[in-house]
Amino acid sequence: MEGLGQICAYVAFIVLGYVLRRVNVLKADTVHALAGLVLYVTVPCLVIVSLNGIQIEAAYFGLIALGIVCNLVMCLIGRIWKGNASDDARRFAMINLAGYNIGTFAMPLMQGFVTPVGFLSICMFDVGNAFMCTGTTYSLAMGGGNGSRKEFFKAILSRMLTSGPIWAYSTMTLMAIFHLAFPDFVIDFARIGANANAFLAMIMIGQGINLSMRPDQIKDIFMHLAVRVFFSTLIALAIYFWLPFEEDVRKALAILAFAPIPAIALVFSIKAKCDMKMAANFNSLSVATSVIIVMILVSVL
Repeated sequence: MEGLGQICAYVAFIVLGYVLRRVNVLKADTVHALAGLVLYVTVPCLVIVSLNGIQIEAAYFGLIALGIVCNLVMCLIGRIWKGNASDDARRFAMINLAGYNIGTFAMPLMQGFVTPVGFLSICMFDVGNAFMCTGTTYSLAMGGGNGSRKEFFKAILSRMLTSGPIWAYSTMTLMAIFHLAFPDFVIDFARIGANANAFLAMIMIGQGINLSMRPDQIKDIFMHLAVRVFFSTLIALAIYFWLPFEEDVRKALAILAFAPIPAIALVFSIKAKCDMKMAANFNSLSVATSVIIVMILVSVL
């Protein structure tokens, strides 16, 4: 139940962010400053602390690839679903349907319900997941346009190179391959930023929540949620019945498929000039839905 208590604390900070915005302690433009801190400071610090000294064995690369593939599938679904809609609608779907909140949701909630090997599989899946949701998915969503294929991939690469988390993941992966690690004083410094990540992310989501929406916006949010849950169910079934891993791993990853969208999706929605209110509301609704689904699954499986 410790994991559930931590999730409740995160939800409380979302509520706090909403209240602070309503009483004008946080101003409307504060969300952009919070987004910048999360994207370029706290998430890179979290990556450094989480992956420092990790040993990546060959067998684990399959789970890293699985994290990338699951993100690409959801991103592609968003692209196809909104292919005939406006650019803003397509970008919103691609950014907000893909990605999994693992570090601040799945890990604390599931750690008491999965075996050590199942928990390790979650960590390795998150490496591929984080590579996508911390910049690559955004780059794919923004890389459309009418230019040539060369210009398309050049635009994607350019946006990836400006992502703080991608630089952090690339650096830490290379260091792991060559069995290198940062000294303790660097990790102690990074840990300060890492500890602030969940707090800032939840406050940012809460600040962006706006319950005054038109009926068509409410319908659109629930349509996005339905699409997300439907295809998450298909992915979970495919993982559990088709992947050649032991049952503990397949069970953990199947449950993981129902994790909510990451808080950083709101950051990239803002960066892509999507509707911030819609993104924040969808993110908070995703968290609430995932708490219910994941707790039911860990209780019955």
